Amino acid sequence: MKNLRIMFLASFLLSLATIILYAQTKASTSHVSTGTLEKPIISEEYILMPGDSLLITITGATNYSYVTGVTYEGKTTINIPVSSIPITGGFYIPKYDIVEAIPIYSLTLKAARDSLQRVFLKYFRGIDVSVTLLGIRRFNVIIVGEVKTPGVICASPVDRVSEVIKRADGVSTLGSRSKIELKRKGELFRIVNLEAFEKTGDISVNPCVQDGDLIFVPKIKKSVIVKGAVFGKGEYELRKSQLTAEMERTSEGLYELNEGERVSDLIIKAGGVTPWTDMKNSYIERLGNKVNINLYNALADENGKDNIPMEDGDVLIIPSVNALVYVQGQVIDPGSFPFQPNMKASDYIGLAGGPGSGANMSGAYVQRGKRRIGVKKDPVIEAGDRIFVPRQIFKFWQDYIEIGSVVASLLISYLTLRVATK
Repeated sequence: MKNLRIMFLASFLLSLATIILYAQTKASTSHVSTGTLEKPIISEEYILMPGDSLLITITGATNYSYVTGVTYEGKTTINIPVSSIPITGGFYIPKYDIVEAIPIYSLTLKAARDSLQRVFLKYFRGIDVSVTLLGIRRFNVIIVGEVKTPGVICASPVDRVSEVIKRADGVSTLGSRSKIELKRKGELFRIVNLEAFEKTGDISVNPCVQDGDLIFVPKIKKSVIVKGAVFGKGEYELRKSQLTAEMERTSEGLYELNEGERVSDLIIKAGGVTPWTDMKNSYIERLGNKVNINLYNALADENGKDNIPMEDGDVLIIPSVNALVYVQGQVIDPGSFPFQPNMKASDYIGLAGGPGSGANMSGAYVQRGKRRIGVKKDPVIEAGDRIFVPRQIFKFWQDYIEIGSVVASLLISYLTLRVATK
């Protein structure tokens, strides 16, 4: 009975030790998931600070490990096993004494490992020390300026400036996305350019934050309004077409203008053009003047004459084409239909119920401005096109029968009238 109690107590202590170890590890890693990491942490790069959780492992002539962390003073403990509690099966639960606490804050993981190695060699010979990062610390970053919710934001060393700004509900309408200041220890550390990061993926213009950082989002200095048939970034407006009840997506937004940016750069910032954009009739309103541009050329050739440099206060107008297609003539249900990209002439004729009984499909055509395009090759339709299906003028024996029946009917009516008058 006594042996059973001892076995039960040992089993309980082993389970308790396992639970405590798991809880320590879980608590230290609960705020940051490894799924949020862009890549594994590199020991030569990661800087240790208070709040980080560590696993210290000693191997060689002596083998043991323990979970510790970086204290609020920036130190970590040197734990040495001094005794052990025997449990069933010939196993032992080690009991540790803390013999020293050494500073490791502001050191990389590799530098901390080298420092710990030197300390442990005072107590053991023929051993090797490794340091494993179990949990990443959390700290506060201050964000001020043109963000929707300025204040104190909780972050971690693997969070980039863009992530912290997201937690502050993003940059406001008047905030700069290319000249954000990251201040560290009271001094300017880096100019953050989120536009360049989103365009090129260059992480050097979107660094990770550190304890005590301050992010300042200034107001934009120069700006351009882009409105019309662009997708827009953020909220957009819906308007009703004058010709149809269909809704068309249009946008009007204020965008930051940086040095040397051209028409194509602002189109990218505005989310790109919609399928119903009138590429040939776009223009810029500048100081009361109208500057015509051809968006086909501006987007195709960076250095072309249509991709002109933008100026502060410009308004870039991107009009919509008539986003309808008309089907007329010998179809079941002629009328206008909403334009849909990549649809062919046969698709729109189908929307109109298909050809009528008197349709002459070999003579059907698409009217596109001054051009007339035959439908034999089933061309892709553009917004504003008119599809015309003419009537069959001559249908051989069917027409002869129809004409003969009409003539016969008239002749019978005439003869009947003559007999009646006699």
